[in-house]
Amino acid sequence: MRRRMPRSYVRPVEVAVPFLLVGVALIAGWHTTPGFLSSLHLSSLGQTAAYLGIIAIGETIVLLIGGIDLSLPYTINLAAILLAGFQADGKSATTDIVLVLLIGAGIGLANGLGVAVLGISPLVMTLGMNSILQGVALIYSNGSPIGQAPPFVTTISTGWWHQIPWVVVLWLGLTIVVTLVLVFTTFGRGIYAIGANRRASALSGLPVRRTVVSAYVISALAATVGGILLVGYSGQAYLGQGDEYLLPAIAVVVIGGTSIFGGKGSYVQTVAGALLITVITSILVSVNVEQSGKDVLYGVIILAMAYVNQVALGDRARIGGASLGLGPLRGWLQPSRRRPDADYTRSDPSEGS
Repeated sequence: MRRRMPRSYVRPVEVAVPFLLVGVALIAGWHTTPGFLSSLHLSSLGQTAAYLGIIAIGETIVLLIGGIDLSLPYTINLAAILLAGFQADGKSATTDIVLVLLIGAGIGLANGLGVAVLGISPLVMTLGMNSILQGVALIYSNGSPIGQAPPFVTTISTGWWHQIPWVVVLWLGLTIVVTLVLVFTTFGRGIYAIGANRRASALSGLPVRRTVVSAYVISALAATVGGILLVGYSGQAYLGQGDEYLLPAIAVVVIGGTSIFGGKGSYVQTVAGALLITVITSILVSVNVEQSGKDVLYGVIILAMAYVNQVALGDRARIGGASLGLGPLRGWLQPSRRRPDADYTRSDPSEGS
């Protein structure tokens, strides 16, 4: 019997819970810090969350297919260094941005081919790529990046439209596009199907390798856009500019409720995760919490949200189950062509169309 792939793999409650926690965090900030809910401060929070949210677009899609991308830090950093360096040479801003985006897409293509075609584990492939990019950034910049961002990039990164930062407007537009693609397109439904059961997806006729490669290209492009925006925000590039975004980019996806097993989640939840992390960080700064305290609380929040979203809301993880151990890491550590699939179910090949 023919079955249609469902358009959404997320229940409304799974979307509502992270946003409810954002509301709770805002109320907590209002009680601890005067003016926390002022329009200016809320706009600033949105601006900060937007950079993280845009970078996390790619990590969301990669996690949905059961992978992971650890090359984000120096994809971000290399994009920032290259754009600033190209501008120092006096080239056209549009040409420079297009060239940087093409380089970013090439990084994602290399990651995707390594994972999908060569069968290298996502963790090893992307971690190795990050090391390569770090070396390239160091060689290109000679240890001291030069140049500045194009003026219109600086405007998007730091400018405001009334009381709304332009980068928030960009983030909103990207959120709508990504959500529509994941929910209503064949490519988006393929992302969910491959993350849920890669072997069955291949047997049903889905272009698994092409979809996996595309996911890593999107991840690298999102990181590249993040690097372009960050160099506009800071005014210049510097080595290590993307280091602070690796764990937060993964954390906001998990905190939002996207499954680390793949096949379940949404970018809307990632948006909530980015907002939640940003609000909590602002509260901790306002009450002068030391870095050690932030690290402890940050870890507690991640574990608590992982429990709520991955267990309490019905994910495949089960507390005390034998599969919990290294199960979430298995798909990242093993080559993609050897990935075990205990819940393989044969599907009608015609469903892949």
